[in-house]
Amino acid sequence: MHERLIVRFVALLGTGLIALYASWTLAYVVLPDGALRGRTATAALASSEAAGSVALEFARIAAINLVAVILFVVLPNRMLHVGAYPLGYLPPLLWFIHYGALLGSNSFLIEMPGRLAPSLAVFSRSGPYEIAAYCLVAASTHAIAVARSPSLFSLRSEPVEPRPRLSERVNSIGLALALVILLAACLWEAYRIVSGA
Repeated sequence: MHERLIVRFVALLGTGLIALYASWTLAYVVLPDGALRGRTATAALASSEAAGSVALEFARIAAINLVAVILFVVLPNRMLHVGAYPLGYLPPLLWFIHYGALLGSNSFLIEMPGRLAPSLAVFSRSGPYEIAAYCLVAASTHAIAVARSPSLFSLRSEPVEPRPRLSERVNSIGLALALVILLAACLWEAYRIVSGA
């Protein structure tokens, strides 16, 4: 792993954006409108109805995102370093793929007017910024694993010695910036949902 946070972040984000556009294109070409609506794990957490206010919608979206980033990025990064990468790098990449499939098939619980063809228009939505924040959290906590494994499917792992101390191995500026980006994206999403924008 590169020593500079910006390099780790841009590499992970760039890989994720390639995965996003690939899955978005595939879903747009192959899947019918609404094919995945209500059929994903995220559908169980979200609601098809907007909350009564932007503040309530923001609280719900922010809570889901903060729990997700802790459970699926920070905790895996703490648990295991697989080969050359921390385990917490995998979920943001999978979320990019999932988001692309939802975009291409118009499968969000709150339906868009129509399917969105792959374009740069996605950057007017909050999703890419939420996942970018996950990438920044992953890159900021990349060196905190307490165990190493040679591959993802290996049953062998060995402890990392000396055990990494969180206070020394987390890039706190990157983590704080990721939190600001994530909460801003959640607020933007809440506003769009409640206002119908």
